[in-house]
Amino acid sequence: MARQYGVGVDFGGTKLLGGVVDLATGEVIATAKKKTDPSEGPKAVLDRLDEVVSSAIKSAGVKPSTIKGIGVGIAGQVDAAAGVMLAAPNLSASVVNLPIATFLREKFDVPSALRNDVQIAAAGEMAFGAGRDCPSFVCCFVGTGVGGAVVQNGILLTGAGGSAGEIGHLVVDAGGRLCGCGGHGHLEAYSSRTAITKSLLGDLKRGRPSILRELLPEISPDAPGGTAIRSGILAKAVDADDELTVETIHEAGRYLGLGLASVLNLLNPARIVLGGGVIEAVDLLFDVATNHCLREALPTAANSVEIVRAELGDYSGVVGAALIGASAG
Repeated sequence: MARQYGVGVDFGGTKLLGGVVDLATGEVIATAKKKTDPSEGPKAVLDRLDEVVSSAIKSAGVKPSTIKGIGVGIAGQVDAAAGVMLAAPNLSASVVNLPIATFLREKFDVPSALRNDVQIAAAGEMAFGAGRDCPSFVCCFVGTGVGGAVVQNGILLTGAGGSAGEIGHLVVDAGGRLCGCGGHGHLEAYSSRTAITKSLLGDLKRGRPSILRELLPEISPDAPGGTAIRSGILAKAVDADDELTVETIHEAGRYLGLGLASVLNLLNPARIVLGGGVIEAVDLLFDVATNHCLREALPTAANSVEIVRAELGDYSGVVGAALIGASAG
């Protein structure tokens, strides 16, 4: 039988990562990447999406007839049935109600689907990653924001409106920091790379000493999507035992652990899968979050859970999106 492929796109707050995926093995054959700009309007967003999909297919060198579908996971709220992006806190307000699935279906003449980015990543991990041998688990990815997804008995739960699993918008501090979604005290406002960046920039402005001044001599507080300080730089600062960065990561990890403890108490999953750029780069965040989660959760739930890292890395969303896109036909 001829190999069959799907195209998956992980649409994050700072980048578009597209890939052609072997549907039988989960292997990513070829990729394409573009930066995202939070100020872009709807036409620019769709054009950039077209570029990434087209470039990935071209790089893969596969026949168009072997592409069985295109899936997109986006950091925001979606109407999965209609394939419409409803809102994305890390993108321009002008791109609400964007018919992404219809655009791709008409452009490439294949089935297309749109889902929340971490729901997509959970599908990838369920098929070929850290969830493949576990029917009930929770995914939590930490990057520009904090996203989550729930798998129960081998089924990805989407909820009545499609937003099930939004761990990043659990309230961890009543009346606390303003979140990008407009709410207050949400986990994302404390544990995302955007939140970590804002905290560090504030302390640097107040004159706190830090190796970050050497690693990033021209830090721009206005960089989009919390990208003024990238995950790799955070890792270098932690490795150098930079007091300010270590302190900030500990705070972010504590809040992340509190959010995960609430999830653990509510759902009692067998496994929690942690991923995303910050988790991958900064071991300290994973360790602190895990410790606080297990300490604050009910003993029965804590004793029955395994907390692990995502196995597909940057490709969790790409693989999951390709699978869901191919199944949309």
